[in-house]
Parts: sequence; structure tokens; C-alpha cells
Amino acid sequence: MPRYSVIITRDVTESTRVEVEAETPEQAETRAFEKLFNSADTEWELDEGSWNKADAYVTGVDEIS
Repeated sequence: MPRYSVIITRDVTESTRVEVEAETPEQAETRAFEKLFNSADTEWELDEGSWNKADAYVTGVDEIS
């Protein structure tokens, strides 16, 4: 009987907090993304309850033998 490797995926969300100085909320968003993209050590945290909010689904099936 063949063997398969099946990738099962769950969608989760993570968040990080970025502090910036800005004159408007829109400018704050832009500056926060710029700061995020220029950071090499951003720490992300799994959002509370995120791990069980979405149904799992298959994203790949490969026969391995």
C-alpha cells in the first residue's frame, strides 16, 4: 500500500506592537510598516484563541513510497 505525506494547515494570526511618532493615524500606519520591514528582530506573538478559530485543511499530498 502506498504511503503519503499530507500537509494539514490551520490559519492563525500573530501580532506585534510597533511604536512610532506621527501626526495622523494614517501616517502612524505607514511609519509602523516601515519600521517593521526595517527590523531584523521583531517578536511576534500568537493571538489569543487564534490556534483554534479556523478549520484545518489540506494544502498538499505527496506519495512518498
